[in-house]
Amino acid sequence: MSSPASSSSPAPATNAVNDTPPTTMPLDGSKITPIVTGGGSGIGLGLVKEFLKYGSPKVIITGRREHVLKEAADAHPGKIFYKVSDAGSASDREELLAWVKENHPDCNALVNNAGIQRLYAPVEDQGSWEERSKEIEINFSGVVHLTTMFIPYFLEKKDETCMLANVSSGLAFVPYTYAPVYSATKAAVHSYTMAMRYSLQSTNVRMVEIVPPAVKTNLGGSHDFGEDLEEYCSETMKLVMAGHPEVGFRFSEKARLGDRATTDGMMDFVSSTMKTPTY
Repeated sequence: MSSPASSSSPAPATNAVNDTPPTTMPLDGSKITPIVTGGGSGIGLGLVKEFLKYGSPKVIITGRREHVLKEAADAHPGKIFYKVSDAGSASDREELLAWVKENHPDCNALVNNAGIQRLYAPVEDQGSWEERSKEIEINFSGVVHLTTMFIPYFLEKKDETCMLANVSSGLAFVPYTYAPVYSATKAAVHSYTMAMRYSLQSTNVRMVEIVPPAVKTNLGGSHDFGEDLEEYCSETMKLVMAGHPEVGFRFSEKARLGDRATTDGMMDFVSSTMKTPTY
């Protein structure tokens, strides 16, 4: 659940997807070999399938559950390769880059998609700090660590267009009071991605931010509201491949482009609709 608003949200002030001109040249899917963290299910797997549709020779996926990764790879033999790797573990992240260099040296794109979401009433949360901090470690620390490790590797590929894509959330702009830490980590991902995009603007590395709304996945627990996964991933990848550096969809598109009054109103709407407690 990337954002709790569903299609019943107030009509966006913008079109369903970004209709502004792209700011960089289109990407050639046949020349992209990406690694997608959390790529065995949900939005991650949806993006993986889109990469293959756009001609990627292969896609590498990571995650903590081997049976999920294997199922995805078995469904696309010779096209999807996997490694069990925890985005919340610094040692796993370091090992991942070494493994990529040795086994998939043609990899030239990283999609930081792995994430977890804890839903709780903040005042009543009795979780240990170890449990709480996992959300920060996976959602933000992992993104920063992997990004900073892969940048030098991609910069060495001077004759290739490489890509770093970070998956944030509409909740980066409209925090959900029942997921305050998740919302904060995604706001941090947004800020970090903006800064890195500016820093890398004259290099061969594209810095992209993918901003999902609520999508029908198992993030934050199984649920049946939000955007259709296949439609969302298709529309998002269309804009990423066209050269858009930041891509929202419906609720999250309105959120990322909204002024303060708009996002405050959206936050009130979401919180009241989801009946989140106040004290």
